[in-house]
Amino acid sequence: MKKIRIKGRAEFPGCVEAEALVSSMPLQGFTNVNPDLGYTTERNHPIFKMSYENKVLVFPSPRGSGGFLRYGRGKKPAAFIHTVFSPLNVLCTLEAHVPSMTDFEVDPMDYIETGDMVLVNADEGYIEITKKDKD
Repeated sequence: MKKIRIKGRAEFPGCVEAEALVSSMPLQGFTNVNPDLGYTTERNHPIFKMSYENKVLVFPSPRGSGGFLRYGRGKKPAAFIHTVFSPLNVLCTLEAHVPSMTDFEVDPMDYIETGDMVLVNADEGYIEITKKDKD
């Protein structure tokens, strides 16, 4: 299987490999996340009611208030990958204690699809994508 490696900057250390859940839209956490159930509750969102628990959550950026910290409580992602740096994400990552990366050499959203396996190696500053099998 072909693996794609992309260098980036760590926001929180750690190394984890998990299935990706990709959101093309920014995520808001204050009233639009149910941390007990582990999914986004925002209607008309591309990942509405799709579980992010133990997944690499890939998204452009957070939006809204510091309520994004709710991703760190209850059921939480295995890691965060986002393309636009935001101090909100740093706070969320600190609360969640999961690896997080940003500032990539190329946009990882051009390569990662929901269902791909993604190794997030924030300790060494790269992600590695293994594409899912196409039936």
